[in-house]
Amino acid sequence: MTREVKLGLFVLITAVSFAFLVLTFGEIPILGKDTKSYTASFEDVGGLSVGAEVRVAGVRSGRVKDLFLEDGRVRVVFEVDREVKIYRDARAYIGTLGLMGDRYLGIIPGTPVAGELEEGEEVKATEAVADTDRLVRELTRTAEGFREVAESLREVLEENRRSLREVLNNLRDLTEVLKEVTEENRENLRRLIDQMAQLTENLNRTLPETLASVERLADRISGIADENREDIRRIVANLRDMSEDLPRLVENLNTLSENLAVVVEENREDIRRSVRNLAGITERLRESSRRIDRILAKIERGEGTIGKLVHDEELYRSVTKGARLFGEAGEVITNTSLYLGFGGEAYSGGDSKGYVSLRIQPERSTYYLLEIVGDSRGRVYTEQIVGGQEIVKKEFKPEFTLQIAKNFFLWGERYITLRAGLKESTGGVGLDFVPSPRMRIYTDVWDVGRKDRPGEENLKPLLQIGLQLRLRGPFYTRFGGDDLLNDRLRGVFIGAGLEFSEDNLKYLLGGLGLPLP
Repeated sequence: MTREVKLGLFVLITAVSFAFLVLTFGEIPILGKDTKSYTASFEDVGGLSVGAEVRVAGVRSGRVKDLFLEDGRVRVVFEVDREVKIYRDARAYIGTLGLMGDRYLGIIPGTPVAGELEEGEEVKATEAVADTDRLVRELTRTAEGFREVAESLREVLEENRRSLREVLNNLRDLTEVLKEVTEENRENLRRLIDQMAQLTENLNRTLPETLASVERLADRISGIADENREDIRRIVANLRDMSEDLPRLVENLNTLSENLAVVVEENREDIRRSVRNLAGITERLRESSRRIDRILAKIERGEGTIGKLVHDEELYRSVTKGARLFGEAGEVITNTSLYLGFGGEAYSGGDSKGYVSLRIQPERSTYYLLEIVGDSRGRVYTEQIVGGQEIVKKEFKPEFTLQIAKNFFLWGERYITLRAGLKESTGGVGLDFVPSPRMRIYTDVWDVGRKDRPGEENLKPLLQIGLQLRLRGPFYTRFGGDDLLNDRLRGVFIGAGLEFSEDNLKYLLGGLGLPLP
């Protein structure tokens, strides 16, 4: 098998494998399910793109078909499987799928009572999306609020420094006075506790009987008006009975006093411990006041984190600058887009070319292009053998394209792109005209001072002019003229390929069930 046959088999096997993967895991629009389209209008879609998932009640049921601006709002055209029913009170919102922040269109289908929404009609109720830019702005506002709090804290400490010292001194003096009063009146406190214990014991014993007597007296007095004299006689008799019980009550009170004295004597040590504990608490309060004095003194000297925040303006400016840089870096990462593509081209001379490309676009007007190219034309050279004969051979090796591109917008979505850098491992420039998102007219000039055809002299640079048309989704085709500056080598080419945006890749990997970061 020749090298050309091996290369052809490799390309064929790769194409068949790719087709198998797409048919097994992807979604081919011409072979997909029967769908129906609806629309929804948002003020901001927060990075939602064509091809993103549509989830109805959390179930993946379709994709975003088109996005365009209409009267200052974003009109989203999406399609769902025909068997999925969406009702007139449905609501639409923009959600986040996974931790990378990829967006999807979520639909809450509504209730059958409202009636089914006809195909092509608009989902009226929509919800705004919260994006990373808004979060960065909120963090910036929060940092500004922290700065204002620090400023206010410093002003309060400056204005009330003398008052705080006076409060701490008064607290220290109050603690000393409390300690002295406790020491001087320890014996009086002990006697007061003894008396309170005796009084409590007496009340516990006599109060139930007294309350019962009062209740009986009230009952008897209430009967006086009805029973007159006879009732009064009974009351007098009851009072006589109470007078007879009085000596017994006095005896009980004496017994109570004796018992209270015994209790106080038995618990004298416990009372002393309670007084000592009170003194310990007073000492801890004094130590706490001394610590507060030391902390305030450090803040005045600018020591510690709070002291530096209060006194060091440079530290505050550094913190603010760091927060601002963090916000700017987050904005650049959010706005950067990636495009991965690969394709092939066939030339009229029987040669072919395959390539894999990566386009990194940090902003709307600039992008970087990296390509790895395999070209069957190769570099032609001759080899002398014995007998003076010559054999024409070709040398094959990967070629690389690395270019920086700048977009110059004309009007609407029409723009011109100027590219420069490496083109298939040699210096080259390119010029593109994009009249619409589905069409690109391009030209490339490269390989000045060509040495790929030793038998040809005075070869001019390679000039290629082509037209690229995007068919559907990531699929595109291209054709045009090749090596137009050299009469003998001039020819035509035709090719096709796929270019996936970052959102397309997330959509495809999500369909494969692969975990996304």
